[in-house]
Amino acid sequence: MKRGSGIAPESLDSHTETTPAMQVADSASMPDDTVFDREWALAVMDRALQALAAEFARADKAEQFIVLKPWMVGDAVLLPPVRGGRAPWPGESAVKVAIHRFRKRFREVIRSEIAQTVDDAAAVDGELRYLVEVMARG
Repeated sequence: MKRGSGIAPESLDSHTETTPAMQVADSASMPDDTVFDREWALAVMDRALQALAAEFARADKAEQFIVLKPWMVGDAVLLPPVRGGRAPWPGESAVKVAIHRFRKRFREVIRSEIAQTVDDAAAVDGELRYLVEVMARG
């Protein structure tokens, strides 16, 4: 009574010879290959970020990694604020240089991750382009 006001519910699976079963499209679903490709791209990026985090930790720059990471995952809007009363870099231009170097190193690590998944070194550029395309689809 609460949701149907006494009306008999209609099954989505019921059908007869002349009326097929009701089909409801799921707009949120994606084809399996699209889901697989997106998961692959996210896994490659995640492995690259983990490798960079380890590099920064070994260089005793874990705080810099935390500050720079948003520029790789799309969360950064402004330059990083001063943390704990001090900035990890002396000025705005130093932050911009650090971001540039971080992005460059991120690309190198992603390229290395992709190179581990293909047999031919010439295929790396194509796979890298495809990763960017998959991520751009959202």
